[in-house]
Amino acid sequence: MQFKDKLQEYYKLTNQDWEISIKYFKTEIYNANTFFLKQDTISDKLGFVKSGLLYSFVYNENLDEVTSHFFQAGDVVISIESFNNQTPTTENIFVFDNAELLTITYSDIKELYKIIPIWQQICKDVAEMKNKNLINRILQFQTLSATERYQQFCTKFPEIIKKVPLRLIASYLGIDIATLSRIRKKK
Repeated sequence: MQFKDKLQEYYKLTNQDWEISIKYFKTEIYNANTFFLKQDTISDKLGFVKSGLLYSFVYNENLDEVTSHFFQAGDVVISIESFNNQTPTTENIFVFDNAELLTITYSDIKELYKIIPIWQQICKDVAEMKNKNLINRILQFQTLSATERYQQFCTKFPEIIKKVPLRLIASYLGIDIATLSRIRKKK
């Protein structure tokens, strides 16, 4: 479902509201192997993924990448805490496949809140959805085996499993590559 269709279906955004809103967004093309956001910078925009694949990661104490999220078409790309509080982020958002995003800056979204107040609810709902996903991810780590987490990943991200290196999937699942290889052989 397209961005406009989602907004009109779920939030009853009128065509006039859409025409005003879209003026605040801009289409940006990101090449593979570039960053949408780097750690220690302030997230000044969020994006709606029209195409492509991105992922977020942080560095652990050994300076290894720990994959925390994948973003594909239809997802909202945001570092919520950094964006909302305008503070430096600890995460990186990396473009894995060439991506096209509709982006809006922090200042523009604040202005849009005043003109079309439903945008406050839209952004609140995005934050709640991201929070719910985070809670579900924590519960998965606490209650599911590595095999079960992998099976859920395959169900949730069938296209990603075909594209990204196993090290990213293993990192996302919180297991080492050898364990992931054993799980995949049993499947």
